[in-house]
Amino acid sequence: MLKFLTAKSHSVTANFTYIDWQQLVIKVQQPPDLGSDTPEQAKSKSAIIAATDAVNKTKETVILHDNFTLLRLDLDDTKMDLDSIADALDGMGFKSYIIHSTASHQQGDNGNRYRVYMQLAEPLNYVDWAALQGYLSYMFMADDCASRPQQIMYLPVRFKGDHYAFKIAEGEAFTALGSELLDEANAFIEKQSKKLAKANNTAVVKPSHNEKLIGKQVSVIDAINQSYEWDTLLVSYGYKRQGKAYLPPEATSKAAGAYILTSNTDGRQRYYSHHKSDPCATEQCLDIFDFIAIRSYGGDGRLALKDIAKEHFKTINAHNKKEWTINDQNNKSKFSTFNAKAVQS
Repeated sequence: MLKFLTAKSHSVTANFTYIDWQQLVIKVQQPPDLGSDTPEQAKSKSAIIAATDAVNKTKETVILHDNFTLLRLDLDDTKMDLDSIADALDGMGFKSYIIHSTASHQQGDNGNRYRVYMQLAEPLNYVDWAALQGYLSYMFMADDCASRPQQIMYLPVRFKGDHYAFKIAEGEAFTALGSELLDEANAFIEKQSKKLAKANNTAVVKPSHNEKLIGKQVSVIDAINQSYEWDTLLVSYGYKRQGKAYLPPEATSKAAGAYILTSNTDGRQRYYSHHKSDPCATEQCLDIFDFIAIRSYGGDGRLALKDIAKEHFKTINAHNKKEWTINDQNNKSKFSTFNAKAVQS
């Protein structure tokens, strides 16, 4: 039976242990009760599980190990419930799976939040595993963070005021190699790759915002573009990743059409969207600063630059103000000297 890397919390970095499918079933059926903990506290105390039997959960190790033993889904604020998720899995050919609610399920303003595990009959290499993960995320409109090889999931815990629920199907493990689902997943990935290539060939780069640097001022825009990663930034704005594409929060369809394109000229990554409902679909490639300016400042680049510099790049902001003062004093000095010479003449 396949095994999965596990640890008592997300902070563990060494001496991992392993569990198999039957042990995972028991952990879902009989999660530890943490009493009066808050959902946040409960999550921090939850054991974790990975989709591999590698020796640790770092990306480099997991990729080199190249042995993926579990399929999973991260369903946050989904409209689906336990039964509808189970029906969908049954229709895809899965006979052995686990669905359980998370610590934040129906807490506060949160909706339905579930984690899903699908038992594999045999391990998969990264290419096949990632294709299936991306396609499943697309089909369920799920967060594609589950497709990251190093991503861990939190095992369930109980606490006062929770809304814990689970559903387990006991049947044959899924044989992915040669399956219709894997064929569909590969076709989906190929289609996305063609769309990405087309976008790369046709997209126009938006001209950079005019920062008007003087003296030895440092570019805040460059600092912004270098300080964020696209994947993390998009997720923070409510995007869902589907393979190589992203689904904006405003999208009415479930097919993702926003991409991160790599320039053939300067090698920089920029955002490009086909979604008509996406405010960042400007028919141009946007850098991170442009994207944030549209999303958080209504497209006002000047206001975005001033506010972000003040709040997040205080050292650069102070340096630039000092450079402006020095430049202003030098200009005033030059003007005074010019006027004095004019009077003398």
